[in-house]
Amino acid sequence: MRGFRKIIAYDDLKRLVIDNGLCTLCGACEAACPTHAIRVEETPQRLYNCSENLDLCPICYDICPHTDALIREATRFVSDALYRRESLGYYRKILLAQATSPTIRGLTRSAGVVNALLSFALDRKIIDSAVIARKSPRLILKLQPSIGLVPDDMLSAVDSKVVPCAVAEAFGRAVYEYGRHKIAFVGIPCHILALRKLEAWQHKIIDNLSITIGLFCLWTFSLGVLSEYLLHNYGIAPSEIVSIDLALEDYVVTTLDNRVLRLPLYEVKNHIMNSCRTCMDYTAEFADLSIGGGAPLKGWSMVIVRTQRSEEFLEKAVNSGVIRVMDVDAEPETLARVIHLATRKKESALKDMEDMRSKGLPIPMGAEALAKPSINELTKLESIRVEEVMTREVLTLPSKATVSDFFDEVVRCHHIGFPVRSPNGEIIGVVTLQDAMKVPPDRRKNTLIEDVCSKTVIAISPHASLAEAFDKMTKHDIGRLLVMDRDNHLVGIITRSDVMNALRRTI
Repeated sequence: MRGFRKIIAYDDLKRLVIDNGLCTLCGACEAACPTHAIRVEETPQRLYNCSENLDLCPICYDICPHTDALIREATRFVSDALYRRESLGYYRKILLAQATSPTIRGLTRSAGVVNALLSFALDRKIIDSAVIARKSPRLILKLQPSIGLVPDDMLSAVDSKVVPCAVAEAFGRAVYEYGRHKIAFVGIPCHILALRKLEAWQHKIIDNLSITIGLFCLWTFSLGVLSEYLLHNYGIAPSEIVSIDLALEDYVVTTLDNRVLRLPLYEVKNHIMNSCRTCMDYTAEFADLSIGGGAPLKGWSMVIVRTQRSEEFLEKAVNSGVIRVMDVDAEPETLARVIHLATRKKESALKDMEDMRSKGLPIPMGAEALAKPSINELTKLESIRVEEVMTREVLTLPSKATVSDFFDEVVRCHHIGFPVRSPNGEIIGVVTLQDAMKVPPDRRKNTLIEDVCSKTVIAISPHASLAEAFDKMTKHDIGRLLVMDRDNHLVGIITRSDVMNALRRTI
C-alpha cells in the first residue's frame, strides 16, 4: 500500500498536538477540512491521502485551538468592546439572568438561560439551528454533539461541561448536511476559539454562523480517566452519576441515590485533559455571549455580553419576556467568585507551563502564544513604551479600608488588584483578589487591607519598553506593575493583558 505523502499542516498537527496528547477533540479540524479527510473519534484520524486533492493545505493546523496560528487575529472579533479586564477579557456589560419559564428552569441544573435563548431564537427565526452538546440517554457524563432544529430541541441542551465533545464537527454538519444558514454555536472556550479562527481564516462555512455562546469552563476530563478514577477511588460507576458541578474550591459529584461527593480542585487536577492544564480562559473570552454559573446565588446565571450582535440578541430576548436580568452589582459575591475562578485558572496555567518547560514536556503552542510574546513579538514590544498602553487613571485604596470595601470596588469596576496608599498618600503595597479571598466572609468587615496586602512595590518607568515590563512581570511572577515617574509618583498601572493586547494592534 502506498504511504501518505507528507502534508505540512496535518503532519504538524499530528506531531505537535495529537501525538502529544494535547487534542481536546473539539472537531474543528473535521469541520474545516475541504476534502472531508479528517474524522474525530477517540483521536483525529486522516481517512485518506488528502494530498491527492490539495497541495499543502494549512487549514487543519491553523484553526486548531491549540496551535499558535491566528491567535492575535481572533481577538479582533471581540476587541471593540467598551471594557477589558485581565480576568474577564473584553466585554460590554455583565448581567445576572434566568429563564422566566419555570418549565425550562426545571429541566436544567442552572438558570435555563442558554435553553431559553436558543428556543426563543429558533421560534422567532433569528437562527435556523443551534449546535449544542447533549447528554447521552444511557450515560449522563457522555456528551454527544447535536444540531437543534426546533425550539423543543433546546429543552434538553446540556448543563455539564466536564468532558469533551466534538461540537465544532457538528457545526460543519449543520452546514454541509442540513444546509443551515443562521447557526447558533454553543461551546466551551477551546470550541469558541476554533470558531473564531475559522472566522479569521475566512473559511466558507463561517458565513453561516449567527452567534457564538461560550460556556464557562474550568477544566474538562478524559471520560475514560474520570470514570476509572471515580470507580477506583470512590466506588462510583459512570452510570450512577447525575451531575458534576463546579463549586468555589471543589467539584461536587451527585449520584442517583443522592450521594454527594466533594472533590478538591487539587485532587481533580490530576485527571484533567493535558491541554486544560495550560488553558487560561475560564469565561470563554472569544465568544459573543459568555454564560456560566451564578453561585452562590441560586437560580441565576452570569451573562457576559462581549459583542454588539450579542447585546442586540439579548435585548430582544429580554424585551420578549423569555429571560429576566438584573445588575450584577446586586450580588457582589457572585461576580467576585467568577473573577476569582477566572484569575485562578490563568495563574494555574502559567505555573503549569513553567513547570512543563522545566521538565521538557510539550506545551500547546496556542497557550504559549496567549501567555507570552514570541521572540519576534518581543522585538516589536521593544519599540512600544509603557506610557503608550498603561492605564493612567489608577484606582487606589486607602490602607485603612476593609476587605469588604475591597470587594465593593471589585464589583464596581471589575479590577482584581489595587495599589494601597497610606494616610499620607504614599503607595505602600498592592492588594489583590487572591489576598482578599483568604479572609473568611465573616471577618471581611473587620479586616483592614493593610493587614492582607503585599508590602512589596514593584514598579517600572513610563519610558521603559513593553518588553522590559513583560520581563519584569515574569521575573517576579506577578500580573501587574505600578508605573512610577522619577519622583516616585504613581502615574499609571500596566498589566500582563495590556502587554498582550498591544501585540494585537501591531498585526
